[in-house]
Amino acid sequence: MTIHAIAAWQRPLRNSHGMALLIVLSVVSLIVVLTIQFNKNMRQNLVTSGFAGNTIKLETMARSGINLAMAVLDKDTKENDYDSHLDSWALLGQENLSPLFDEGLLTVDITDNNGRFQINSLVQSKSEAQTDQSPQQANALELATRNVLRRLLRNEPFALEDSEAKTIIDSLVDWIDADDGDWEQELGAESSYYQALKTPYPCKNGPIEFIEELLLVKGITPELFYGTKDHAGLARLLTTQGTDGKININTADPLLLQALHEDLTKQMADDMLAFREDANNKEALASTKWVVEVLPSLSGQNGLKNITVKSSSFTVLAQARLDSSQKKIIATMQRDSQKTTLLQWKVE
Repeated sequence: MTIHAIAAWQRPLRNSHGMALLIVLSVVSLIVVLTIQFNKNMRQNLVTSGFAGNTIKLETMARSGINLAMAVLDKDTKENDYDSHLDSWALLGQENLSPLFDEGLLTVDITDNNGRFQINSLVQSKSEAQTDQSPQQANALELATRNVLRRLLRNEPFALEDSEAKTIIDSLVDWIDADDGDWEQELGAESSYYQALKTPYPCKNGPIEFIEELLLVKGITPELFYGTKDHAGLARLLTTQGTDGKININTADPLLLQALHEDLTKQMADDMLAFREDANNKEALASTKWVVEVLPSLSGQNGLKNITVKSSSFTVLAQARLDSSQKKIIATMQRDSQKTTLLQWKVE
């Protein structure tokens, strides 16, 4: 056999070795790719599993915060029969609750809804909750609550024109009352107004259930509701809970205190705030009479109307944090002399 013949015979063998090497390299590459993808999937599963585990822990922590708030409110009822920012429920947000858990952080804040303006109190005579008063009494209370809101809107920092404030109040009355057009307020709005908007919707003609509903009402802008870079919004001063219009002067914001009377100035509201935040005056807060001690001019016929020092409705914010995750529960609670009841809650 010649040399050329031998070379020709060996060439296919070399080609076969090359093909086998390519196959081996392809298989190895495929295994490497599959291994990398498997590792990615495993890491993703571990992250997802860890996230799910954190979510469960966070919600459990937040739920425990809600239960803690209920227990604190119940305990407060046994300690005294009035409410102020010097009570244990108001100081709960300052407590260190970290020893309750192996890991993570929990904060629980309780806000007194009776220290806010009851938006549904604007319509008294048609309120089903008000069955123990005459139409005359209901109308008088209705007028009083509307005047409080008017002053709140007219005062700083909102400083609305009187016509703007009246438009908002009239529109709120039309939004809440059961009539649809029969008794439309002078500057208010019924369904005919809302149905003519670019994105139409009906007038509710019923009590406001969620404070965000106010953004649907004529005259209320996002800037007024949420606030601006210069001041906080109106929303934090309002509540959907309650219809008797009573405001707890021990917990109300100074802006709301100032709106309680036409003669009340910012300085007078600040004086009220300073008095009630002083621990030495805690016992005096058991009665509304402390106002006259601070502001002698507001006494007798010129005194503050429809005020209280006892609260029955509260909002609880329980926030749980673990690593970079967090969960919060916002709950509304109703309290009487017997117990605290959870009315509603939402998880965020």
